Amino acid sequence: MRLNLGRKPEKTPESPNTEVVKVRKTGDSGEIISHLEQRRGYAVTGFARLEPNSPEVSQWYIASGSNGLALSLIARGAFSNYVFTMGSTPTLHALLGSVRLPGRTLITCQPEHVPTIEEYYELEWHLVAKRMMVDRKTFRPVQEKAIRLRPAQIHELNQLYGLEGSGSFSAAQIRKGVFYGIWREDRLVAAAGTHAVAPSYGIAYVGNVMTRPECRNQGLAKVCVSSVTAELLEGCVDVVLNVEADNVPAVRAYTSLGYCDDCVVVEAVGRRKSFVGAIINSVCRRLGLISPRYEEGVVDG
Repeated sequence: MRLNLGRKPEKTPESPNTEVVKVRKTGDSGEIISHLEQRRGYAVTGFARLEPNSPEVSQWYIASGSNGLALSLIARGAFSNYVFTMGSTPTLHALLGSVRLPGRTLITCQPEHVPTIEEYYELEWHLVAKRMMVDRKTFRPVQEKAIRLRPAQIHELNQLYGLEGSGSFSAAQIRKGVFYGIWREDRLVAAAGTHAVAPSYGIAYVGNVMTRPECRNQGLAKVCVSSVTAELLEGCVDVVLNVEADNVPAVRAYTSLGYCDDCVVVEAVGRRKSFVGAIINSVCRRLGLISPRYEEGVVDG
């Protein structure tokens, strides 16, 4: 560790190719934003954690070396944790080895980061998704309108999401986010909402799209996403969403609304490995005893 008088200590670990990497913690929002803006669509969740009302305690780290720059957000909350990574993979390896990582956590990373993430976490599940983005110029809303959902309707919304085992939203989440739905015979049959909204930075993240199985293939999800997107674009410049690349009907529907391909992103849930397990895994990877399973945008199996 090198000490720089007058400043906080900066860590200088070695990355897999033995280069010296300087890792430092930063609270400079201007510096953080300048990096996030380079991949705006990818970094939407990072922008959301910069909002003053973010419920989590967020720590930002920047690492730099001859292989480039890496940035990571580590956010700890009362009920969940979150890790976001961005930038050079070799540099990120050094960064993650130099900071205190949370236990069980949600993770957003670039596809090429996954082998590095796996040195520190056992992934319980992961999803490689296409991230699409729309702005006010490209947005093409449908004529049909969904109905804005209210916090008092949280029971009906959770019943719908519960069909796929994810019905655990709170009324506060509905109040803070943007959720729209379609009703038939007093029953909520389709809905869409938000994962994150960052009005200070003009970007939002649409998600939680769900239709009852018996009502699918009728364009209801598209109507809900259109209504959510329309409201978000009243205050945001850009709106993003995730979709599995092989979900052709969904990709087609979002494309018709004006969404365009932006990047490929990995969303995962991981459990922190033991210190000894992480060291063994790291050494095996460096010796080539564990072959990489991921390439950018491609996952085996």
